[in-house]
Amino acid sequence: MSREDDTTAFERWEVVELAPPAASPEPDPQIELARLREQVRAEAYAEGLAAGRAEGEQSCARMKQLVESFGDALENLDFRLADMVLELALDIARQVVAGELAAHPERILEVVNLALKQMVESTREARLLLNPDDAALVRPYLEQVLDKARLRVVEDLRIVRGGCLIETPHGDIDATLPARWRQVVQVLGSNRDWLD
Repeated sequence: MSREDDTTAFERWEVVELAPPAASPEPDPQIELARLREQVRAEAYAEGLAAGRAEGEQSCARMKQLVESFGDALENLDFRLADMVLELALDIARQVVAGELAAHPERILEVVNLALKQMVESTREARLLLNPDDAALVRPYLEQVLDKARLRVVEDLRIVRGGCLIETPHGDIDATLPARWRQVVQVLGSNRDWLD
């Protein structure tokens, strides 16, 4: 065995000088700048997305309020328009009725007949109140049909042409034009008087 073979591993061991740890290389400014740009861009994107989402939610809330107020306004407009149409229709109807009565004053006979049919058969001493112009038309007709002891015609300027009022001991039968008009407009949902 040679001497070299006789050397122990410890003897063969050489002291190896350890190299100082390699210093980290200087970062490349271009790479660092690109990394910083990407980080700023990502943060700005996230902030912009959050701000856009918040603004979008506010816009949606404002739009919802606008739609609701628009719906309310349309509903109110519908009611107002319906009221206006009803008022216009009532104005036209009143003018037509007044024109019809002026053109055909004999229509009072139909009104009187209907009112008389409502009168109780046993009624005595009833008074038929009529406008003086209508009384002139009704008297000849009533003289042929009714018993004068049962019904007396009374001229009354308070009665509007085209209507009558029968006063009986059992109660009155109001067939005046304003009373009949009230019945019609109440059915239509209005409370407008004949003279309005």
